[in-house]
Amino acid sequence: MTTLINVETNGANSSAIEAASMTVSSPISTPETKATTAIKVALPTLKMGQAGEAVRFLQQRLQSFEYRIAFNGQFGLQTDAAVKHFQAHYGGLLVDGVVGSKTWKALCENSQLYGYSFYSEFVATTYPYDVHMPTLQKGMEGDAVECLQRRLIAYTYRLKVDGIFGDATKAVVIGHQKRVGLPTDGIVGRQTWRELGLNLAP
Repeated sequence: MTTLINVETNGANSSAIEAASMTVSSPISTPETKATTAIKVALPTLKMGQAGEAVRFLQQRLQSFEYRIAFNGQFGLQTDAAVKHFQAHYGGLLVDGVVGSKTWKALCENSQLYGYSFYSEFVATTYPYDVHMPTLQKGMEGDAVECLQRRLIAYTYRLKVDGIFGDATKAVVIGHQKRVGLPTDGIVGRQTWRELGLNLAP
């Protein structure tokens, strides 16, 4: 069971979410079909001084790597220190505290123990809560879709990581939404991102 630490809410709905143990079956995937004119979608580059659902997802992923940090969607000093610690311990990442495409890619993988030696004091911040994860649906492609696919694979779904949101990815998204009790529309919005930020419970 994964436990998320909620230090403050900052006026946004940042209640902690707990992943229940579940038995996951692997649906038969079908080949992706790429749209004629796919819409490119990247994950937002994050750094200290920002806040929003994207920062919340970042903190959710850091907590899965054993970082005991605030879960409030605020990219303050503590989150900055955790990102730099992760970048230093993961290997091959620039230690600058900026969450760009390479750091996102590492964080979207299922976790290993990196935060066991980390400590940084929490300092409350009130940055505007306006940096969010992109809403994804069929016909899109890019880093954000690749992250989505990596998170779905972490839940043991069989899926190709190609950054293309085609028929196979939509089918798996719908299957996951059904499993966790979300509307089965195949669209990856705030609630689906929140569920995918969790690690699969053993």
